[in-house]
Amino acid sequence: MKKIKSNFLVVSDYNWLPENIEESWVHEYSDNYLIYDKAHRLKESDKVVHQKNVGQNIYDMFDFIITHYDDLPDVTLFCRACIMFPIGRQPPLSNGNCNEEKFNRLMNNTTFTELQDAGTRPHRSNASKMGEDESYWEINNNWYFNHLSWKYWRDLHAFMRDVYINPEIPQYIRFAPGGNYIIPKDKILRYSKNFYEQIRAFLEWDVVVGEAHMVERALYTIFTCDWEVNDKYK
Repeated sequence: MKKIKSNFLVVSDYNWLPENIEESWVHEYSDNYLIYDKAHRLKESDKVVHQKNVGQNIYDMFDFIITHYDDLPDVTLFCRACIMFPIGRQPPLSNGNCNEEKFNRLMNNTTFTELQDAGTRPHRSNASKMGEDESYWEINNNWYFNHLSWKYWRDLHAFMRDVYINPEIPQYIRFAPGGNYIIPKDKILRYSKNFYEQIRAFLEWDVVVGEAHMVERALYTIFTCDWEVNDKYK
């Protein structure tokens, strides 16, 4: 029996997985998966799709939701293929986002779950803090736009006000670095397909976009808040 028992696994890959998928951790963990191959080097099948290399894995999450909106799995685990790679791994370099022990402990959750192991090692020194429930919080000052290109948005505050009616804008924003989450269908279906299409459009203009980092930081709020959306996103 595979390690992931029933959750559907959606994996974004860019030169991380071996070309023989049967040698990958994905195949070891699940038979119930879809790999978005952003480097177009894996053989396409019903489990492997050559994906547009835009918007990082945040684009892939929204693209999967839109494509499968009418037949979503009961619970979907969204992650990057490098999620369990340790810090210091040789090229293709990745810091990963969730260590193997924690991933194994959480992977069969059926409730909304963050997959991250920031622990006592803040994602950005002097700008983040840890919650008592192992949550990660980062100062909400749009610092990443100083290093990333943007086209539509360069301010999380403005984006959230465009999406929601009277959203709360906190000093610190809770999120899972890397955008790895377990999300039940009912959390996804709280929003219309149009909601996801509107946001996906902000992510598809280039390979690395500032808007993807911004939406990454909004994901926890998007899937846990009870705010009403503005008409454009209904």
